[in-house]
Amino acid sequence: MGRIIAGVFAAAFIAAPCWGQADDGFAEQASEMLGSIYTEQTPGAVVVVSRDGEVVFNEAFGMASLELNVPMAPDHILRLASVTKQYTAAAILALAEDGKLSLDDPLSKFLPDFPVGEVTVHQLLNHTSGIKSYTSIEGYMSSERIRKDLTTDELVAVFADEPVDFSPGEQWSYNNSGYVLLGAIIEQVTDKPWNEFIRERLLEPLEIESTDAYADATVLPGRVPGYAGPADEPQNAGFLSMTQPHAAGSLMSTAIDVDRWQRALHGGRVLSDAMYERMIAPDSVSREAYGGHDYGYGLLLTEWMGQPAIYHGGGINGFMTMTFWLPEPQLSIILLTNRAGPGHSNQDITLRLAGLAMDKSYPGELPELELSDEALKAFQGTYRIDEETVRTLRFEDGKLISQRQGGSELRVIPVEGDRLVFTESISWFTVERDDSGAIVALILHQGWGGDGERAERVSDEVWERESTEVSAEQLDRLTGRYEIQPGFVLTVRVVDGGMQIQATGQPPFTMQAESPVKFYNSQIGADIVFDLPETGPASGLTLYQGGQELPAPRINDEVDSE
Repeated sequence: MGRIIAGVFAAAFIAAPCWGQADDGFAEQASEMLGSIYTEQTPGAVVVVSRDGEVVFNEAFGMASLELNVPMAPDHILRLASVTKQYTAAAILALAEDGKLSLDDPLSKFLPDFPVGEVTVHQLLNHTSGIKSYTSIEGYMSSERIRKDLTTDELVAVFADEPVDFSPGEQWSYNNSGYVLLGAIIEQVTDKPWNEFIRERLLEPLEIESTDAYADATVLPGRVPGYAGPADEPQNAGFLSMTQPHAAGSLMSTAIDVDRWQRALHGGRVLSDAMYERMIAPDSVSREAYGGHDYGYGLLLTEWMGQPAIYHGGGINGFMTMTFWLPEPQLSIILLTNRAGPGHSNQDITLRLAGLAMDKSYPGELPELELSDEALKAFQGTYRIDEETVRTLRFEDGKLISQRQGGSELRVIPVEGDRLVFTESISWFTVERDDSGAIVALILHQGWGGDGERAERVSDEVWERESTEVSAEQLDRLTGRYEIQPGFVLTVRVVDGGMQIQATGQPPFTMQAESPVKFYNSQIGADIVFDLPETGPASGLTLYQGGQELPAPRINDEVDSE
């Protein structure tokens, strides 16, 4: 089966709900699960789990440095990425608590020269400002500019004159520029660097010592390097000046200090009750954009298996993070990893840990049922999700392969209870049958629980995407090298009269043409659309994969032989 090219997230349970297992039982199962994902040959992770205010699990897995053969340790310091946002939001709320600002204040009160001065502090906090997120400015994150150290004023200038995406308050769109501006507001109000105020006001009273925005040049004991790409073929992550994520993503920390922070924040030791309630107030504007989850201030609000849950993830060059909190019974899970790339998602791993801790294990923890080839073939067919989207199940080489239209091929296996579980995630299908036992639908359940997505069976045949032929002259205009981000390049070649693409550090894949400028590979669920002028070579391409839209400008015409 293919590899993903690029990647920088009410059901039946195995056991009845209750508050956790004995500590030893949880620790053993958690260690077994995590140890199978993070090994001595892969980048690693640090995981902390607390419940009722007590740390019950604080372990490290995998490697901190592959080059030096250094295992990950619980006291290592990793980048927090967008988990930083909850610290920034809490700092703003603390200033509001002190009467230094109001959440309804316009941005112009603090940055009078900023073009969209009518945006409020509240709109910056909950991503409804409409200001262009600088990380989505075309070409910016793949340019040399991200390597440069910038002051707050210089970073704000990067996006200040960009046109707004929408009028303030009208829509919701995740926005790193908004949190940079919140950092700038903190600095204007306190006359201190944003991270210094967070450290002094929020962290020192909690005796949290490791969490800070450290300069790249600082010799920091315990800081680990980050990796990109697949776990079995990692590469060093591209350089990013840590001045640029700013108050949206520059903090670093040990996992145990993030756990201390999370328990203090949700336990009433950081903000007043009134300000904390503002922080976790749901905003329906975000619900549709974020798949039914509400965005508060630096935190996502949802339900997990029918009970309230608060979480936030993060991703930055070489690092992925996840924080998860169940208010009842005060379950805290922290997952920090030093690899950003395809494979097991931090969200799935975190929810599996929650399932183990709460005796709500997922069907994927069950053993595979041994079914005959004929029994497996009975699932094969096309299932309609909506008017525009289908899912197929295909029997191939003794395995069942599921593929949502436009998505990757993923294996599913049967388990008890007439369910099919994904081998690489915690999602699963329940099988719906008629009175005769014939399959009439599949219901997809995601890790958060809920009713699921129903796909009606419309054919026993497997739907195949159509393809067309493209002339050799047209293909020649598309060949070249296209940079998704520094150090990660797609090379487009013509091989045996067809298109072949190869990502840095990965094997080549053949692409089928749907049109003269649109190509796809169903195996890895990738679409590529080329930007082609009337004459001459393509100026760039956009890779669509796994819900991501990744522009890649053409950097040169030179194509090495395979």
